[in-house]
Formats: sequence, C-alpha cells, structure tokens
Amino acid sequence: MKILLLGSKEYPFGSSGGYDKKPGGGIEIHVEKLAKYLAKRGNNVFIITRLFPGQKKTEKKGRISVYRTKFIYNKFLRAFTFNAFGMIKAEKLIKENKIDIIHCHGPVAGLFGSILSKATGVPMVFTPHGTVTTWSSPIKEILKMFEMRSVVTAKKTIFVSSAARKELTAKKNFHSILLANGIDMQDFPLRKKTWKETRFLFLGRLEEVKGIKYMLQAYKKLQEKHKDTTLFIAGDGDMKNHVLDFIKKNRLQKRIKFLGWVKSSEWLSKTDVFLLPSWEKGQPVALLEAMATGKLIITSLEYIKDMVTGIKTKPNADDLYKKMEFAYKNFRRLSALGKNARKDAKKYEWNRIIDDYIKAYKSVISKV
Repeated sequence: MKILLLGSKEYPFGSSGGYDKKPGGGIEIHVEKLAKYLAKRGNNVFIITRLFPGQKKTEKKGRISVYRTKFIYNKFLRAFTFNAFGMIKAEKLIKENKIDIIHCHGPVAGLFGSILSKATGVPMVFTPHGTVTTWSSPIKEILKMFEMRSVVTAKKTIFVSSAARKELTAKKNFHSILLANGIDMQDFPLRKKTWKETRFLFLGRLEEVKGIKYMLQAYKKLQEKHKDTTLFIAGDGDMKNHVLDFIKKNRLQKRIKFLGWVKSSEWLSKTDVFLLPSWEKGQPVALLEAMATGKLIITSLEYIKDMVTGIKTKPNADDLYKKMEFAYKNFRRLSALGKNARKDAKKYEWNRIIDDYIKAYKSVISKV
C-alpha cells in the first residue's frame, strides 16, 4: 500500500531543535514508529511535516518519503497554516504517487484531510489521539468542530482510548476501531538503581490537562516531610512558566529539577516513580514508555490496574499526595508493580500491533 500520514508537527521526533516552543509529543512519536513499521512490512509511506531551519525540504529513507512544508510561526496559526500548506502538497503527492489511503492525526489534520479526501476520492482514516474536550485552549470549540467533521468524514476512526471512542461516537454509530499506541521495548532497557533518594518523574507536555498544578502542590507537601526525595519535570508547553515560577516562589530549586525537553529513555532509567495525574482521554506514549522501563507508576488513567501494574490516583492534589507518600514509604515492596507493568507493556510492542493497523487500512481500501 501507499499511505500518506498527515498531522505530525516534526519528523523525526525532536528534530525541531528547540525552534518551536511547543515541540512534538505523543502524535509525533506515534507517527514516526507507525511509519517505521509500515515500511518494514513492505508499504510505502509518505509523511508531510513542518520545515525547520537546517532541514531538507524532501528526504527519503528506504520506503519512507518525508516532505516538509512552511508554516506561520504563531500560537494560533502554526497548526492551521502547516496543515493548509500540507494539504496543497498532499494533493500533488496523491496524484503523482497514486496514494491508497490518507491517515490523519489530530483534529486540524483531520479537517484538511477531510477536504482532501472529498476532493481526490482517496479514503481517509482518522486518529484523534484523545479528545479536545479536556483541553484548555481558547479555540477549543473550533477544534471540537474539526474533530467531529473528521470523525464523520473518515471511513474509519482509529481510537487509542476507549473513553475517547465512547465520547465521540456516542450519538451515532460511526465506523471506528480501538487500537493501542505502540512501544519499542528495545528503546527502554532496564537500569539498576544507584541512588539513595526516591526520584519522582513527570515526562510529557506541560499542559494543565496533565495535572501539573496538582502534582506541584502534592510534591510540595511531600518534600516538607520527606527530604530524601526529588521531583524531575521533563517536557515543554504552555505551563512551563508556571512550573518555573512555582519552583522559584517556593524555593524548591534543590528539590524540583526542571529538565526541559529530554530523551525519555534516559530519564526514565534514572528515576523511580512515574507521575501522570492527567484527566486527558488519550493513551499517552510516555505512559507506555514508563511501563516498558518497569517504573512504579502513579496515574489517574485507565491503562493501569490498581495495585497490579501501578497505583491509581484521583486527579487532585490531596489524593496524589497520599499516593506519592505511599509509594515513598513502600517503594521496595511496590517495585513489583513496575515489573508487572513491563510485562504488560509487551502486548503494545509495535511489531505485534502493526498488523492491526494494516488490517484496518485494507478494510477501508477494499470498500472503495
């Protein structure tokens, strides 16, 4: 098959080189791995992404062809303009390469993919990666319209979250399927603990929906009683300044370490407890990475079985504090939960789940 992937803000993941204050995240990791394993199965993959300084406009790596396009660097226009310019490029690619299917990631890409699908007759598949209802964006209502237009137009919507699937398909029986995000286990080797303190880690987009405020409040209370703890915060996003201001205001520079954007495998291997008190309805790649590294996980999301593969928390500061203190006091005993999580992560390996994605594509193409 010839598959066009739309919506990834950078390729490969992390290649924006700090140019964008809001760099790639779960979608970009997902698209990069999806492309890799589709190509391994003999498919030709075409990716349209953003062009950053020093990058080539076009690049070919085996069966993966990358096309980078310009965009307007503005908080509210970058996603819209990138996808608009990308649609123009995509239409030409579809005609020249006889693309079989368009796979759009995220609501803005979904909107332009809908227009493109209608114009070219090439079927579209859509992955929302959660829902926009939990976002704090001032243009949330517009994005909700984009999201619904994408679900209505798509021949099949691939959800990575059962909660998101329930929310977006509750009123009508749209064609949808539930498939997991993937993980490359070899990217996350185990590492023996060589430090004495208990290290907590948040890794991901610094957005309010991730429970950043609750986490900071909970840790402030924890470190007042337990000085042999450290909180590492890795990532970037709209709440970066809030995080830095909180650290400075509470004089917690020695207790909270802000890392910025980092390689996830490196810092997961240097910490003990992974925190994700989110109320988002997706399946964060960072959570799968934490599972793959055998971390003790504290999260409010559905992918962890409480006291089996992790510790469930309510997305509020009080309950999160209690769960963090419980983990601190019982870390040796609870480390077995991390081992269980690593075993559970194996069912999400890309070389296992890629066949389900290919099957979903073929089912759509066969109906055209």
